[in-house]
Amino acid sequence: MFRNLLPTTLLGRTILIVLFPIVMFQLIILSYYYNSLWERTLNRLSRSVAMEIQMVARQYDEGQGSLINIKDVQEIFLFDVNTYDKVGFFDETENYNSQILNSFSQELATRIENPFSIKETLNDTIEVIIQFDSSFIMLTFPKDRITTARNHIFLGWQIISALILVLISYLFLKNQVKPISNLAKAAEQFGKGQELDNFKISGALEVRQAGKEFIKMKNRILKQIDQRSLMLAGVSHDLKTPLTRMKLIIETLDNKDIKKDINDEINHMNEMLIEYLDFAASDDSKDRSVINPIEAIIKIKNDVHFRNHKIELEVLNDEAATVNENVFVRSITNILNNAIDKAGKIIIKAEVNCKMIKINIHDNGPGIDDEEKANVFKPFYRIDKSRNQNKTNSGLGLATTKSLLGSINGKISLHDSYLGGLEVAIVIQN
Repeated sequence: MFRNLLPTTLLGRTILIVLFPIVMFQLIILSYYYNSLWERTLNRLSRSVAMEIQMVARQYDEGQGSLINIKDVQEIFLFDVNTYDKVGFFDETENYNSQILNSFSQELATRIENPFSIKETLNDTIEVIIQFDSSFIMLTFPKDRITTARNHIFLGWQIISALILVLISYLFLKNQVKPISNLAKAAEQFGKGQELDNFKISGALEVRQAGKEFIKMKNRILKQIDQRSLMLAGVSHDLKTPLTRMKLIIETLDNKDIKKDINDEINHMNEMLIEYLDFAASDDSKDRSVINPIEAIIKIKNDVHFRNHKIELEVLNDEAATVNENVFVRSITNILNNAIDKAGKIIIKAEVNCKMIKINIHDNGPGIDDEEKANVFKPFYRIDKSRNQNKTNSGLGLATTKSLLGSINGKISLHDSYLGGLEVAIVIQN
């Protein structure tokens, strides 16, 4: 439970590491000051005043009820001295809640044998009444003679200095953590297939080293992707040339049935090559154009390839939002191409807000078994009851769609539809 209260960010934890020793240091200083230094100061101040009161009391006692040098006493010790035959209050057993009065009472008790009582007045003065045989003597003096008047100032400066140190630490630590945050954002952008034009290597030596290794890793991955695309493009180009020659040779055949069968196979091979190239290019996100998701779906629905099919669009929520046009259109098109081959009815439900884009595509086709729903996202995977199982199917349609959506922070999943077929759920985080 205590672990849940700790900050989760690197900056917060670093601040806590700096703040905890400062707080502990301040507490130790305050504890030492109030439990040791301040108490000793109070005891010495109280002792000094108690000795002066002892001398005045002794002088009064020896003078048998009169103060011969009362004027000198008032000028030298700053006491206001008065004598009374009786007083309105006198409690020699009183317990004082104040540390100052307790310290003063203890010092006074060690030096005066006569009963006495101490009272603190509203105008910050202390009244000490000492009882003799038939009279009382009252000595009044300022409270600041037995206490230090700058305790609150000392405490205030401690708090202010601690806050200043924490603020300075925060500013320095924020600058140290910022390069790490920039590196994390750059890794996230690269994971989505976005360009890293604004990323700069900065920060401490270890952070700079991590940034350099990240750049090297990015370049290696991009090089590997380019090599894969070039390889498939080269294979496609090399295969298309003999396929074209084969088509020219077939035209010389007289048997129309054989000619048709061979032409169909060649066409199927060409379409499969196009799918391979499409899968290889699924990581390419150079197209930065954006579009409203609802407008994109309407555009796809009205396309000549889909307009003759029964496709309905239900907009559950339509807020201002944009998405990568190239990736979104290709993904929806791939899914609809799979659906129209096996389903007679398709319903698209769209829910768009500023944080998330949800697209659910339902159809009344044969669907996919639960144990196969995870496998169909694997490249080149085919099932006997596939939704698009024909001679041209390469098993790359949903794999390409998943890769495309991943480049824009999107996810795709398959479920059973209320129409009896398959539901394809797409969620894109903005």
